[in-house]
Amino acid sequence: MISNRHFSILELVPIAPSSISTQKLQQRMIERSFDISARMLQRDLQSLYEQGCFGLEKDTRSKPYGWSINAQWRGGNAKVMSSEVAEHYLLLEQLLPQSVPSDVKHSVHIKAEQALKRFNGHVPNWLATLPKSSLKVNIDTQLVEQIEHAINHKRAVSAELYRVLYDEAHWLKFAELSFYNLVEQGGVLMAQFMVGELHDKCYQMPVYRIRNIHILQKTRREPSDEQLKSLRSAINKGMKQEDIELVVKVPNHSAVNQGFIELGDLTDKQHIDDKNVLLTYQTTDTEQLTDELFKCAHWLEVIKPEKLKKRIISKLKAATTNYI
Repeated sequence: MISNRHFSILELVPIAPSSISTQKLQQRMIERSFDISARMLQRDLQSLYEQGCFGLEKDTRSKPYGWSINAQWRGGNAKVMSSEVAEHYLLLEQLLPQSVPSDVKHSVHIKAEQALKRFNGHVPNWLATLPKSSLKVNIDTQLVEQIEHAINHKRAVSAELYRVLYDEAHWLKFAELSFYNLVEQGGVLMAQFMVGELHDKCYQMPVYRIRNIHILQKTRREPSDEQLKSLRSAINKGMKQEDIELVVKVPNHSAVNQGFIELGDLTDKQHIDDKNVLLTYQTTDTEQLTDELFKCAHWLEVIKPEKLKKRIISKLKAATTNYI
């Protein structure tokens, strides 16, 4: 990790083929209120050069030496990556969900590789020991065996299902269920079933939301082709992904505005004032996008579309009730 003095030196060094002498660099450092001697500056430049991870180049063809930053290392008008920004990239790569698109993963990985150079290839201790976030669903193997047994032998069962009614979660007892299939969807094991004797629809639910299965003597109900078609239609409708124009309001210094977090294809950027900016994206309305926006809701505001904004508000209200 480099000091503020070193960081300022790297910011003042121009991109190649332009260069700057030690004397001129010293003058600019003094203008920035750094009390630095020519000898100290020479030692700093040599140290940064020898580390080989800041793109610093030295022209030794004549004295005094000319100093520049490799154009491939710092393109355009981009600033030198600060240690704080570098830590952010490395943390973002660790916390990035596996479900994000591959192009986003690749983009973050490239930035994280550049960030790693800021620390000479060594991840900071606090970041190296940080536990990686991952979703783990514990499945009761005995429960799965009971469902498979009921399917294979065409038997009805009784069970409890985890349902949300009127915004409250309950384990509800069902006297009779008819399981007819187990499928894996998005890494989650799902059970497909019919309920009781009066219902004529098929349902699908994660296995981890089912408990206390008892196999009955009764034969299970077999779904008709029309009922299976209805189930597939309901599942596909739930998985449908709609293309939307997303408009969010974020602080200028936010990770989204700096490009660390990508919410889609950025099509427009408007500065509202000195502190905030409006960003417009072409993206896809998915549960993953909703979750990402919800996690940033304490500093990011969804402006459009209205239905997505209402979805975030609903989630925030539900979260608030847990802490009242």
